[in-house]
Amino acid sequence: MALDAAGGENGIKNNVDAAIGALSEINSLNITLVGRKPEIEKYLKKSYLRIPRLSIFHAEGVVDMQCTAIQAAKDEKNSIVKGIELVKAGKADAFVSMGHTGAVTAASLLRLGTLQGIKRTPILTIFPTTAQHVMAVLDVGANVDCKPEHLVNFAILGSKFAQVMMGVENPRIGLISIGEEKSKGNVAVKGAYKILMKISSDLKINFIGNIEGRDILEGIADVLVCDGFIGNILLKYTEGIFSLVKKLFRVGQRFSMLSLIGGLFMYPAVKRTIRDFNYAEYGGAPLLGINGNVVIGHGSSSSKAVKNAIIVGYNMGLVHLPEVLKEAAKNLEACKDAIKNIGNRSGNS
Repeated sequence: MALDAAGGENGIKNNVDAAIGALSEINSLNITLVGRKPEIEKYLKKSYLRIPRLSIFHAEGVVDMQCTAIQAAKDEKNSIVKGIELVKAGKADAFVSMGHTGAVTAASLLRLGTLQGIKRTPILTIFPTTAQHVMAVLDVGANVDCKPEHLVNFAILGSKFAQVMMGVENPRIGLISIGEEKSKGNVAVKGAYKILMKISSDLKINFIGNIEGRDILEGIADVLVCDGFIGNILLKYTEGIFSLVKKLFRVGQRFSMLSLIGGLFMYPAVKRTIRDFNYAEYGGAPLLGINGNVVIGHGSSSSKAVKNAIIVGYNMGLVHLPEVLKEAAKNLEACKDAIKNIGNRSGNS
């Protein structure tokens, strides 16, 4: 694993602590910290004894959040590009960064390239549900404006991810819309609905139709597909629930001794609920459809969140995810004429 030691708001300490935590949990894991070597070594000497299975790869540059994605992707010296180059060279099975999302995405596209047949590369994240199982949602920010065929791409990638990474044999694929009816939604959603309804069997996916906002967390689907604009809003709104539940619980305890006692009895259940909506439990978000394993995390990620992101990347490497997704992308290639024809008819209707 290659970890961007410079990425995120919490700096080297946070990332190094996360790496140490991941190494302690997984005996077969090796981590390369990518960043300014003198600074990393200084912290390691101060805080830890010799750490086996941990190495350092020097990268002088750090991507500033004000930097444009393209500028960062073309810079040969920063920690994001250096880490992705390690994946490209076969010296790392995955790269994990809590840094500039646009820079990680752009550098991955520029330096690793996309799988044949994949036109857009989505970011996938895991959501909790009330049905006691998690679901995958994509895209959550990489592609703000999408065409119908892009959403179909996401459905293919999400379905295969759910099979190999989540252990769902026949994942149910839903399309986020403003109503269940096929006539509801914007141009991209209505077009994708028609394509998926007509050729889902040829694409070898289990499409179940549109999913309304109120049903998202009900666990009706295993994979939810949307453009990055909707997905990013949904992601951040769901994360807001985590903070809201914590605040409401604390405020509710203050009213009386009775509410304080009741709160103590309720705490185990509330704690489980809070944990389910805490992004730190799920780690980072894989960037799918590229020729390599890349995991992107929050800039404000805690050490726990970074550790779990490392574990996500480790598991992606174990199943050789790009190779698995490459096989799924062949179904898109086989159906590209049908997708184009249905898409054209949708645009004219």
